[in-house]
Amino acid sequence: MEKIAIIGLSCLFPDAQNPEQFWQNLSTAKESTSDISVADLDLDPSIFYDATKGQPDKFYFLKGGFIRNFDFNPKEYNLPGEFIESLDKTFKWSLYAAKQVIINSGYWGNKSALSKCGVILGTLALPTQASNQLFAPIYQQTIEPAISELLQEKDFRLGGRLTTAKASPYNAMVSGLPAAIISRAFALSGTHCCIDAACSSSFYAIKLASHYLQSGKADLMLAGAISASDPLFLRMLFSGIQGYPDNGISRPLDKSSRGLITSEGIGMVMLKRYSDAVRDGDKILATICGNGLSNDGKGKHLLSPNAQGQITAYERAYAEAKLDPKKIDYLECHATGTLLGDTTESQSVEGFFGKNQAQPLVGSTKNNVGHLLVAAGMVGITKTILSMSNNVIPATINVSQPIGSENNVMSPHNIIRTPTPWQSKKTKYVGLSAFGFGGINSHLILEQGKVSK
Repeated sequence: MEKIAIIGLSCLFPDAQNPEQFWQNLSTAKESTSDISVADLDLDPSIFYDATKGQPDKFYFLKGGFIRNFDFNPKEYNLPGEFIESLDKTFKWSLYAAKQVIINSGYWGNKSALSKCGVILGTLALPTQASNQLFAPIYQQTIEPAISELLQEKDFRLGGRLTTAKASPYNAMVSGLPAAIISRAFALSGTHCCIDAACSSSFYAIKLASHYLQSGKADLMLAGAISASDPLFLRMLFSGIQGYPDNGISRPLDKSSRGLITSEGIGMVMLKRYSDAVRDGDKILATICGNGLSNDGKGKHLLSPNAQGQITAYERAYAEAKLDPKKIDYLECHATGTLLGDTTESQSVEGFFGKNQAQPLVGSTKNNVGHLLVAAGMVGITKTILSMSNNVIPATINVSQPIGSENNVMSPHNIIRTPTPWQSKKTKYVGLSAFGFGGINSHLILEQGKVSK
């Protein structure tokens, strides 16, 4: 199949409202996670915080990656400003990222081309702050009287507060509607949908978008993923499954790390058939030459990854690309920071790359911004495209006790802990992994330089 060109890039990550800011943060080894605030949570975090893991209705970890100081202008989009203002941040961030990637691709104002452009967006099928506001009155009307009667307390009231602003019913559809709103706002084609493939959603979205291009059903495609769930719900969820570090240390690829840091944000790419991009003189940032997907099948537990399932994703990606794994210069690992997750990934990397006698340099951006969940793959894509363009691989920060052993692919020698010049060569190759809950695996291969169809 024909390769797919990436001709546009946009992002809204913690501490970065565009790729240039993100690259500056990576170049200066900036850590863009911090304790959750009242503004982030929309209430005082101390109400639900308990440092002891396992306490019911409490979260035991405060750190996260958050979108702050973001000024959204609803008048910039071809939809009623009042309507946009009533929408959840999932929609607003999606509109912002879509506009920026269209501008970055050079197709802003090209109505003819955009009319043949579709949208595939990875989204979390979880409640958001706005959807909670929409359903809160229902909870209070149905649950409050029942609990009051059960407790025989006539003055019982549920905690929390209702907003005075009328909630838009569109906010009940945050997991499926953002792609359609993007399509309406920018007069794109009728090809649009949202998908949830857990933490592999970014690469699944790109895979589906690539299919539309390769089958001739679209000439341009926007693809990406967004993480914008209600931070209280998310914090309760990951505390309940004990995904946060109980020792307070989240350092992917470090032996001391015992959990992950949940973060929010969005990333998008504009995709086009490679031959068309060359023909039209587009700026080609990178080319997708392989995208392998797999599922572990039945496993021990939802949170128990399987090395063989990950290896299957590697095998499918390199078979599709017809590429020798030894050509990979750098491997952007999924590396969440959980002991089981990082150990399993280390095993799968050794099982595939080691078997193929490949020794790529390795690293992870989650040390900088945390884990953006469904949008994690977009962070990796943004980092590696910028790294190839700037001829340097940024450091994987905060790694003092690197995992792995000297003779393995995942080793202290191969983990990038200081900025490393990219070895000059005709074509650069990057492998990126994204592994999700339930064993939803994906591995993407990018190349930059003189490439062929």
